[in-house]
Formats: sequence, C-alpha cells, structure tokens
Amino acid sequence: MCGRSHVVIGAGPVGRAVALQLAGQPDSLVVVIDRSHSVLSAAQGLLGEIKNVRFGVSLAPCALSARSLIMATSWNDCRNLVGTLVHQMHEAGLHTPIICVGRPGPEDPDIARVPPNGPPVVLGAGLEPGLVESLISLTAAELDGLESIVTHCGGIPRIPEPPPNYALAFGRRLPIEQRPALARLNGRAVTRNRFESVSSLFVEGVGLLEAYDDAMVSSTAASTHLSIPTLRQLTVRWPGFADGVRMLHRLGLLSDEEIEIGSARLRVKDVTEALLTRRDPSEHGDQVILDVAIEDRHRKLGRWTCILRSALQERGFSSMAIATAVPVAAAVECVTRKQLRGAIHPGEAPLAEVASTALEQMRGSRMAVLAERATGLLETSTIFGADHAKAENTARGQRTSKPCTADVPERMGFISSGFAGSP
Repeated sequence: MCGRSHVVIGAGPVGRAVALQLAGQPDSLVVVIDRSHSVLSAAQGLLGEIKNVRFGVSLAPCALSARSLIMATSWNDCRNLVGTLVHQMHEAGLHTPIICVGRPGPEDPDIARVPPNGPPVVLGAGLEPGLVESLISLTAAELDGLESIVTHCGGIPRIPEPPPNYALAFGRRLPIEQRPALARLNGRAVTRNRFESVSSLFVEGVGLLEAYDDAMVSSTAASTHLSIPTLRQLTVRWPGFADGVRMLHRLGLLSDEEIEIGSARLRVKDVTEALLTRRDPSEHGDQVILDVAIEDRHRKLGRWTCILRSALQERGFSSMAIATAVPVAAAVECVTRKQLRGAIHPGEAPLAEVASTALEQMRGSRMAVLAERATGLLETSTIFGADHAKAENTARGQRTSKPCTADVPERMGFISSGFAGSP
C-alpha cells in the first residue's frame, strides 16, 4: 500500500487539508498518520468517507518507498524523524520526497546532514515559507530590473476579537516568540527584532492591517535574488497585535521563569499563552492575505493582492490550512517530476513553478474562493495578470475566482457563493 501512497504525518488541521487536496488527484491513495488517537479520530470524522484515504497511528517500514512523505507538523516535532528517514532512504538507495511544512531553525545542524544526492527534502513548503518564496522567484524571473519586492502574508480572523485579535488556525503556540527578523534593504542584510518595525497595509474588502518583518528564512536572506536591492517578507495581523506582544514582553509575562499554581510549577509564558489563545477562529472564520508589491529601477510600481477564504470553513477546514495544503501538494508534484535531490530551500529556482501550480489549483478549487487584484507592472503579468480571471469587474480591475467541481467529494458539502468585499 505504501508504495503508491502519499503518507501525511500529522492529522491536525494542516494534515487533514493536505490529505483532502492529495486525495483529489487521479490514482491517489493517502495515508494519514498520527500517534494521538483523539487527533486521528477527528481527522477520520472529516475524511473517513473518502475512499482513498486511510488512517494509522504508526509509520510502517514500507513508508520509505511511498510516493511522498509529508511532515504536516512543526519542524521541532518532525526534525528527528526526518533525519532518521533521510539516513534510512539514503542507505537503501531510495529517493522518496520528504516535504516539510514547518519552518526549520536557521542554523539547524540536521539540515547540513542531508546528503546532496540523497532523497529530496523540501525545507518549508506551505504558505510561508513555501508559496511566498516561489511567488518572489517567479516575479524576479519574469520582470527585469527590479529594485524591490515586498510581500505581505498572513492568516487573520475575518472579525478581530480582542485579545489579541488573533486565533490559532493550527499549531499549539501563539506566534509571539521573540526571534530575529531578516530583510534586505538597499542591498544590505538587516536583522531586526521580530516586532520592532511595524507598518500599515490597507487591503480593500478587509481594512487596515499592520505588518512587520518576520517571515524571511536565512537561506533567502543569504543567497536568493541578490540582484534585487530590497527584499522583504512581512507578516500581517490586525492592528494592535505587535504592540500587545511587545507589552507582554516588557511586563515579563512571556518569560521562562516558573511560578507555582497549586501543586504545579508552570512557566509564566505558558500561563499567559493559555489565557490568550483562542484555538479556532470565530464563527465568521479566518482569511488569508497575500500581497506582492514591486518597484523597478525606473520607479514604476506594481501590486497584486489576493484574499483567500475557505469554502469549507463550516466543515472544519480553515482558510489558513487550505492555503498551506495547496502549495504542499504542488511541491510534491514539482519535486517528483523534476527528480530533485538533497536539501531544497524555499525560493530556490527548481521550486519556482510551485507558485504557478498552486495558484492555478486555488483558482479552480472548490475548497476556497479567491479575490484578486493586480495593478501597474503586475497587471499584465503571466502570473498575476488578467488572463487568470474567472470573472472580471472591469470598473474596479478586480477578479474573483469562481469555484469549480474538481477537488471536493460531494459528501463534503460546499459553499457555492463567492464573498463580498473583494480587494
């Protein structure tokens, strides 16, 4: 069974969305693995009626020869397993693609141990890292003489609810850890604190958002598109999120110091996070914002903005999970077709087509509805331009992709209408 299967490790929200996306491919069998019986049971409740999806609590030896192995977990949760699988496959002469959704640590020694001629290991293949870096690569390849590329990306609740105007669509921890944020400004590498430099972004149909340098991985900062003087990847949130996080740090509420609560000793930051965390978006659901802004050396501008909203929110598939799952499936297709080998970082040239494949699938998917708008230099782009419109409002230059019937079994149900407030 494993030899013709996609094996998804992690049955949480992202793993379930990845399984749903892969199950729609021809002649596809998907095996979802999770050692947590409760998590696996939740996945079975959502996917159990799909005939080509199976479930298990452990990884069988035959997984080494699967069609792909997808780590739908954080990097910390999968790094040891990835190292073991890479070693075993290399020893056996196998090259099963390993697709990691999580963001690796910048200096993780396990990455250096991936043999160059060993199985392909994609180190960040979701929304970001993953899709955004591929969008940057496609933009840089299509347009010469660019002075800057600035991206904005993030999953946010459709209706903000304090505190902190944010809800976890997946994962276990709020994204409030202090870590270095990388950028390139005027040809110079810059490192900032994660929440240090906050700017504003207005998205029509959504409203005023805040953004901060956050998402760039070290491989992008060091070696990707060095001819472009300014390259930034900002995360978007509802206003007040960054200020709130900075205040928590100043008050010591995110420290590692332990306190006693009853008979338990707990870290202060764990208590704070438990009090602030909402595990799921509100009844209104979440949405994903993607924005690419460019400027060339003649000071001509271009911008593409996309809002993605899940058409299966009520069925348990968040917008953020879908926006992560589709690029993962596109990365599997790309790596397999090109027979890539060794460690593959987001934004590397062989993965550039992941963005075009993922956007094409999103535009025609029953899993999500997209609203897009391209202006300036990007209005005639082969990636972002009007040729990709499913429907066009010529008065406002905006396009809303209409759902088709390809991806979701009828029994999953479907919200057939688009949404108001396109960008």
